[in-house]
Amino acid sequence: MITALDHGSLQGRSPIAETLTLSDQVRRHLLEMMTTGLLRPGDRINEAGLARRLGISRNPIREAVSGLAERGYLVALPRRGHCLRRFAIEDVEDIFAFRTCVESFAIRQAMPRIGKTDLVSLEAILGEMIAAAETNRVGDVRQWDLTFHRRLCEMSNNRQTLRAYDGIETEISMLIACVDLEQESLMDSALIHVPIVDALRLGDVDAAVLTMERHIASTWADVRDIYKKVSLAHPDGAAPLPTTRPPARKSTPILKQRELVE
Repeated sequence: MITALDHGSLQGRSPIAETLTLSDQVRRHLLEMMTTGLLRPGDRINEAGLARRLGISRNPIREAVSGLAERGYLVALPRRGHCLRRFAIEDVEDIFAFRTCVESFAIRQAMPRIGKTDLVSLEAILGEMIAAAETNRVGDVRQWDLTFHRRLCEMSNNRQTLRAYDGIETEISMLIACVDLEQESLMDSALIHVPIVDALRLGDVDAAVLTMERHIASTWADVRDIYKKVSLAHPDGAAPLPTTRPPARKSTPILKQRELVE
């Protein structure tokens, strides 16, 4: 019985619709674990253990894993199933450089059409992010952060801009999940978005773009430092990232990590 995946999801989103297939439910849950750091680069997916835990056959598990592998999030291992993709330093540079271009462009396109409703929606997202930081909910801060950036891309009213952001959002999440947040407090991570909203409210497009670029550059630098250390210590790329796992979230993940990976 797959009752486990039918209850709750990240950040108070609506429960997974009953119309979703079993493989879709498994895929969503694996994505959640990948983007919150509960699955780490190099972790191998334990399909048999996952099937036993959910009380379902391995077919929908294989479908979910195969779909994630097609999108580049999982890597096939000869005769050993799949593991979570490891990023090279070149991946970090490419992803964040592209992210900077996409979000800067989104702001420039959005500025002429931003209205009061748009600003209220951004302020509401920012308020949720700050509230999550106040209660030390790491996963929620990260998710509201992504929601904030995606909302800006939506405000551009350019479907290609939004598609471009959606195309890298999971990879961004996976990279940020590897950052040790001891480097920066959760509240600092939330409050760094305030100047972006202020610049948008004033209609200052150059200030908004500059603030966004500085914000992305800060995260970029943290991720780059981690991957450079890994590259120097393990030039063959064989070692997993030596970062700590995030603190336990208020809403305990349904599937325990060690039952998913080996």
